[in-house]
Amino acid sequence: AMVAEKSTPHLHSAVEPNPTLKRRLDAFVRAAMPSLFIIICTVLLSAPFGLPGQEELQFGLAVSTVWFWAANRPRSMPAIAVFFCGLVLEIFSSGPPGAVLFWLLVTYGVASNWRYGLSQIGFVAGWLIFAALALTGSFFEWALVCLHAFALLSPVPSLFQAALTVGIYPSLSALFVWGRRTFANPDQA
Repeated sequence: AMVAEKSTPHLHSAVEPNPTLKRRLDAFVRAAMPSLFIIICTVLLSAPFGLPGQEELQFGLAVSTVWFWAANRPRSMPAIAVFFCGLVLEIFSSGPPGAVLFWLLVTYGVASNWRYGLSQIGFVAGWLIFAALALTGSFFEWALVCLHAFALLSPVPSLFQAALTVGIYPSLSALFVWGRRTFANPDQA
């Protein structure tokens, strides 16, 4: 009769053991980190802290996060996650219904479809494209609010939202670059 050999597999074996449930769960949480970041920030910023620009910051954090991850690691920010994050943001924001969700999906579409081109240009050029997108999204929200109110309202809150979104992106980008290599890297699970 044959006896099965009980030796340890070679270190560079082409066959890897099936990952444990703990390892798969760890990989899932690491991959979901960008979405969890948006959801946690949205919930925290919906609390009545009385900070100026809380709602504008919700928009800025969500759009910046979607832009970065869709352009740099789309596996961690799939379209369904963007949609779900947009729904959560819609629940906790007081803007025109559907506007933020729509704009998150537009941002995702631009970032994921232009991913290769964005990787070929420098940070500043990519940031300028993001700035144009953030300004357009803020203008879109302002136009919907004006349409809903049947009045031409001041664009200052929308310009503030765009400026805040553009202004926080470099810091968030630095955080996400670090996170992409550490806590949000599913390959390290």
